[in-house]
Amino acid sequence: MPVLLGSAGSVLTAGAALAADRAGDTAAKTAGKDAAAATPADDEGQHVEAITVTARHRSENLQRVPIAVTAVTARDLAASGNFSIRQIQQQVPSLSILGFNPRNITIQIRGLGTTAGTVNSGIEPGVGVYVNGVYNARPSIAVFDTFDVASVNVLRGPQGTLFGKNTVAGVIEVNTSPASYTPEASGEITYGNYDFSQIKIAVSAPIDDTGFAVRLAGIKSDRDGTIYNTRFKAPWQDYHNQAVRGEIAYRSPAESFHARLIADLNKQHQYQGFQLIRGVLPRLRADGSVGVARDFYARAADAGYTPLPIDPAARRTDLDTPFTVDMKTGGASLQLDQTVAGHTLTSITGWRFWDWTPSLDGDRLGAAINTASNLPTYQRQFSEELRIASPSGQALEYTAGLYYFWQRNREIPYNAFGPDAAKYLLGAAYPAEALNGVGQRGLYLATTRSYSGFVNATWHATARLDINAGARYTYEKRVGYYNAYQVDAIPITDPVFAALTAAQRTAIVNQRNSSFPLSNTYDAAAEGGKVSGTINALYKVTRDVNVYAGYSRGFKSAGINLAAPVQLADSPAPQTFEPEIVDAFEIGLKTDLFDNRLTFNAALFLSNDKDYQANQSIIATINGASVLRSFITNVGTVRTQGVEVDVRATPIDGLRITAAATYNDAYFRSYVNAACPYRDRTAANAGVCDLSGRPVSGVSRFVYNASAEYGFATGKAWGFDTETYFGGDYSHRSSAYGALNDDPYSLIPAYGLVNAYIGIRDANGVWDLKLWGRNLADTLYYTNASVDQATTYSYAGAVGDPRFYGATLRLQF
Repeated sequence: MPVLLGSAGSVLTAGAALAADRAGDTAAKTAGKDAAAATPADDEGQHVEAITVTARHRSENLQRVPIAVTAVTARDLAASGNFSIRQIQQQVPSLSILGFNPRNITIQIRGLGTTAGTVNSGIEPGVGVYVNGVYNARPSIAVFDTFDVASVNVLRGPQGTLFGKNTVAGVIEVNTSPASYTPEASGEITYGNYDFSQIKIAVSAPIDDTGFAVRLAGIKSDRDGTIYNTRFKAPWQDYHNQAVRGEIAYRSPAESFHARLIADLNKQHQYQGFQLIRGVLPRLRADGSVGVARDFYARAADAGYTPLPIDPAARRTDLDTPFTVDMKTGGASLQLDQTVAGHTLTSITGWRFWDWTPSLDGDRLGAAINTASNLPTYQRQFSEELRIASPSGQALEYTAGLYYFWQRNREIPYNAFGPDAAKYLLGAAYPAEALNGVGQRGLYLATTRSYSGFVNATWHATARLDINAGARYTYEKRVGYYNAYQVDAIPITDPVFAALTAAQRTAIVNQRNSSFPLSNTYDAAAEGGKVSGTINALYKVTRDVNVYAGYSRGFKSAGINLAAPVQLADSPAPQTFEPEIVDAFEIGLKTDLFDNRLTFNAALFLSNDKDYQANQSIIATINGASVLRSFITNVGTVRTQGVEVDVRATPIDGLRITAAATYNDAYFRSYVNAACPYRDRTAANAGVCDLSGRPVSGVSRFVYNASAEYGFATGKAWGFDTETYFGGDYSHRSSAYGALNDDPYSLIPAYGLVNAYIGIRDANGVWDLKLWGRNLADTLYYTNASVDQATTYSYAGAVGDPRFYGATLRLQF
């Protein structure tokens, strides 16, 4: 299969030899252009595979790139069985993906990115996700199946020069397999417990001698639920995904021009995205004051609701509203590469959409309190990037370009109280009609336009020293419209309320208007430009040892709060927020040792984040009723600092070992106006606490993983030369907080996961049969956690998948 030429994403050449530039001189770099494919395939069992990336928009050996990159090859993906970006975090310690709701996925690298619970579309992610060179603005792409993938690369640290669209934390590049000019076909079928089935198929071929080639790939995945709903008597937390991707490629007879037209469509449907209650908040706060006069059990009794025993390990829920998620995403991209006088001119045009149509139970209980908490979202985006890249192998190599991005979000909220809301929220004396059906409708619109220009250059100052520098200027304008209004309230003068006291009628009106204000409408805009950039140097100490150091600056542009206005103690919360700026410093070591049997990479990093953008939630008292309000603001400054280690080794023929670890001390240097954790709220502090020095939410201080595979020849079987192999991996994450304010009740406990597999395959790669198991210890772990101190007065968590096992048959021709 030919290497993808001119790709805007990374290209990994698994099983290739080290590039011929290992000696490090400029002349050898020129020769190394074609050397990657020169080593015979049977050397694969003796050496660590060489990995080529285009993290700087030109093909380079990973070990020669002066930035921290974790490369997950196609071989790695097949061995682990991972088929979504979310699962890949088990292989990349610095990557963290949180979220119980597919819409509100939180992606962090080195502790920075986006905070948990970010429903507000006025904020954009701090980790850029690129698929075949096209930026995907909505992080929900992390939960869709990835299929027919050539590589996934995680670039750590700000990438504000070459990947400038809101990449203060890093970039995830996904590169799919390109159309082949040699006929090929592959298929895969998997079956496992929970009636899991998955079918993958990919076919590719040239069209005669026209210069055209086509590729078609698809996937269909189905799995029964892992959590039993006692109300509907059906398993929930199921999974149904189907996707298709097609590509038409063209290359000119002289191969000076290449084109890739790619289109895809992905659909998901599932009863998924809810949390299970882990415990009940106490009535008293830490100082002995009353936190809630009517706790969870008192409110349940008033509503006539008998909750399930609190036991997340039982994997049961009694949600009374169908908790369904329907998502669709897709689009098309066109990449054109033209070689002119040794330079490569590249154009990447992309259009994408994302549709989110949910039906969510807002109270996560079997009582009908918040029976609808829905925000259907329809997103559209268009992007265009133009680049020029100088020839490789010159003393000065450069890349420059222009970028345009447009996005529009249209959101149509629908929220409603159910028949149990009045008795649960107000008391047993209140009739159901007081709140039943009262809700909110509206329309939120947000439009973004972004323009940028960039240049990046590498000077090969000597045979040993490379100096790289780059800068990007970005100008963005955001425009937002918010309109929400209360609906379906029975007039308080209705005879059904005649027996109530004046105070009770006032309490009803206050609860209605605080939860769903009668009307809120506003327009807002934010715009401005910023410069981001980088400078670093790589020094070749020896033929096999490189050291590097660098500085980079990234930023997320200013944004708009698309949420109900919030009245703070001294003023309303601002409708806009300032840009977030990250200054990052890094020194690293990259080595190929023992005749390329061991690759050892390490990096020390420190990042200072100014005007950290976060989704802050507060308990607001409006007309005597307490409600939860959230808004995005610049909460203060954050520092992340730590060390990362990546190892790949083949100590003996047939044995492959990989390991990686991250220690990350991520904390708020300044966060003086934080919402207090539940037990720390007092009358004296009015719910405002200083969390300076506290850990950043969502960040595990210590994360590591290790994997190994051993394969050996086992003679003839069914007429084929065969290999037997077995392997496994272990990943561990230390504890982290799920809530921005580090509420102890939101703590996500540390956990470790064990996966293993055994199989037999054709030595020539025609077929592969594997038995596999994930989470073999059946560990109960949480992917997120939250605290509800406004409605249920409980704390909950999203549980990860239980023990999962099955068999996979893979064919390739």
